Amino acid sequence: MKNLRFKTQDLRFMIFFLLSTFCFFPSAYAQIRKAPEDSPHFVYQSSLSIAYGLGKTFTGLDTVSNSNISFEIQQILAYQFNNYFFTGVGAGFDFWFCEKKTSTFIPIYANATVKFLNQKMSPFIFANLGYAFKWQAEKKTDEFVFYGTKAGIYFQSGLGLNLKFSEKISLLFAAYYKMQQSVNQYRQSEYLLAETKKQLFHFMGIKISILY
Repeated sequence: MKNLRFKTQDLRFMIFFLLSTFCFFPSAYAQIRKAPEDSPHFVYQSSLSIAYGLGKTFTGLDTVSNSNISFEIQQILAYQFNNYFFTGVGAGFDFWFCEKKTSTFIPIYANATVKFLNQKMSPFIFANLGYAFKWQAEKKTDEFVFYGTKAGIYFQSGLGLNLKFSEKISLLFAAYYKMQQSVNQYRQSEYLLAETKKQLFHFMGIKISILY
């Protein structure tokens, strides 16, 4: 099995997105240092998100558009240090749908979230980094390419708007980028052994969350 090779266009896209997102952190951190701290406490965040695949996917059979649709359910347990920053751990289920086939991942990750204003409406940024375990892949004997069939590194980051309804409940809307390391599994026919090709899958999506 060949080692994973980051294609130039994949690497450029990741670098551009990371720099664009995390350039906001210095100003956010300065804001946190100046702000009076709220009483630290644990918080929970429950999320639903949907994302659409970007770029190309590669197999030994062909090169095609990444038409995977990702539907994800997430739960985060975090420690909120003040009104501007919390960090914690999360887990979820990530369902991929492509050409009547389904793959399922279980991501486990660390989360960091920064809110810019202590107002009822505030922009925020977040990042999740971890590992997604492979749970199952639906395989059909009459189709020879299966997308996302192995576990791998998981990354998600985005920008959003925090709407504060009370001291304990907020509604969060976000647009995000997601990257999943996995493989395509394929075979030339049902009579041949399956082969795999490692790669990175890219997605853009939207997310709605309740913070409580």
